Amino acid sequence: MKRLLSLLGISLLALTLAVPAFAAEKPIKVYINGSNVAFTAGSPYLYNNTVLVPFRVVFEKLGLKVLWDAKTGTVTGTGSNLEIRLKVGSNRATVNGLVKKLTTAPVATSGTTYIPLRFIAEATGGTAVWESAGRTVQITTAVSAAADEQEITALIQSSIQYLNEENAKGFYSLFISEQGQTEAIESMNDYFKSYDVKNSIDSLKILSLQSNEATVYTKESSVRTGGRYLPDEQIEYLYSLVRKNGVWKISGSEAQNRSILLTREQGMAAAVIPQNDASVIKDNLSKYLQAMSAKNVDGVHAQMTSYGPEYDDASKKDTADFFNKYNISYTLNDANVFYYGGDEAAVYVETSVKDADSGESYKQSLIFIFSKSDSGAWTIDDNYHVAYSE
Repeated sequence: MKRLLSLLGISLLALTLAVPAFAAEKPIKVYINGSNVAFTAGSPYLYNNTVLVPFRVVFEKLGLKVLWDAKTGTVTGTGSNLEIRLKVGSNRATVNGLVKKLTTAPVATSGTTYIPLRFIAEATGGTAVWESAGRTVQITTAVSAAADEQEITALIQSSIQYLNEENAKGFYSLFISEQGQTEAIESMNDYFKSYDVKNSIDSLKILSLQSNEATVYTKESSVRTGGRYLPDEQIEYLYSLVRKNGVWKISGSEAQNRSILLTREQGMAAAVIPQNDASVIKDNLSKYLQAMSAKNVDGVHAQMTSYGPEYDDASKKDTADFFNKYNISYTLNDANVFYYGGDEAAVYVETSVKDADSGESYKQSLIFIFSKSDSGAWTIDDNYHVAYSE
């Protein structure tokens, strides 16, 4: 009788070791490409140094269609050019018909079939990393270049669409969320109130693509359709992207180069403008360039729009630093107001530039943006370089 009880105890112990011991240890968490996998049919557990998980949710998260044969206890997962087949109690599995040995066989308990997680991750071309301290498994799937390139391209296209729809919130939803996004959305909405611009992607190239990071180069055009004046531009951008919780997001973008889309013929086409306004604008432009040549900081800023003491002081400091560094003179060759909107004007300007220190000289064409104050004074808001020539 004692021997029978002893054998029965051993059998019960073996049975206990074959099923999950949930209460004793911290629950195991599984992440696929950074996204936490929620298990509803049962919790992952560690047995024989192998993490076992309910099969269906993992197969589906890895993009496999699932077939369960209850009569034979066989689990089959199929995907593009892939078939994985496992059987409860068997340490043999097949991947596209090839037999693979398992360190731990699938287990069926409490109506749920558990399968070895690492095997499935590696069979689908990914990797699985066990972090014992946190009792987590990090699975990174194999990069599907075609699928990722399609998703990344769609992401950049969506950002352009949101800009054209003047949807600042939608635009920033494509970025990794950071503090200060609310302020950025408000700033963009202010921009939309003043400017109407149609944006488009002229070219897009994915420079690098890793498992969770990508770099994208684009050429984009920005064409004014209304609102306050902005010159049409083609801008080269470098985007940094990351995959977070299984979704690609923009982590940053930087303009690499800007080209003004204005020909000399367009710049020299005269706008319809009152003669008095045209004369004042050209006279103030001449005074500005003369003050630049004379290194007269106050004279330069007398022709510029004021945005308050703090901004003006910083701007004057930058101008003084420029004069200390360079010894340049400017000669006005030609100027034409090609856009006039009542309280703003765009002037196409051609100047000769000479560096007294190096003796070098060149010609440049620019756009100066003038605005008219309530008092009727015309001042310079901004300027853009169009082209350089020898």
